[in-house]
Amino acid sequence: MNQYLTDIISRMNDESDQILESGYNSSDTISWKALREAEKIDNENYIPELTEFIDSEKDKKKRDKAYFLLGHIAKNTNNTKATEYLIKRVEKETDKYIVSSLLNRISNLEKPNGIDLQPLINAIENNKWQIRQSAIQSLKNAEDRIAEKALIGILAVSEDQYDLTYANATLNNMGTVKAIPFLEKHLNSKKRDVKGSAKFAIESIKKRAEEESTTANKELW
Repeated sequence: MNQYLTDIISRMNDESDQILESGYNSSDTISWKALREAEKIDNENYIPELTEFIDSEKDKKKRDKAYFLLGHIAKNTNNTKATEYLIKRVEKETDKYIVSSLLNRISNLEKPNGIDLQPLINAIENNKWQIRQSAIQSLKNAEDRIAEKALIGILAVSEDQYDLTYANATLNNMGTVKAIPFLEKHLNSKKRDVKGSAKFAIESIKKRAEEESTTANKELW
């Protein structure tokens, strides 16, 4: 793999200068600086090398940082193939923290129609809350209505306040008017976060629908 990629993955995992003492500033560490550097990378030529590295690398910490890097390249370049690859890897990993982190990367990526979201849908049913709740959030920016259907399913049957709050927040981002009746059922929730997130989601969906209608009418003229 490219020496630069090997180096930055190593630096992201470097804990040699992380000490617990008065005056310690994490933003001065090697890993913190490397992570901020990785967030800005937009070289699509790195994608094939990173996917090959991930497929063969046994060290989960190195894979985790490679996911971080690939996720930001995908975001910075809107590279659909990189996004598809990351989604497929959700079913390959077994460590709950690695999977949760990977799903968090995916949540920030645009997911246009045509991308297979099934690995994310499956992860919503995981019995580990770290994975399940990250999976719910990973459906942000998804255009395929299968994502909305899965989130509505959570609103219809779940009693977990965190699952409900994250589902509401995700629908806030990409839901349609179809979700409103299900969101309305939670406006009287005794859980403040559930109630508040449902209210905000309904408002965002209505605003988005109004804007889309206005745009469509302008195009007709």
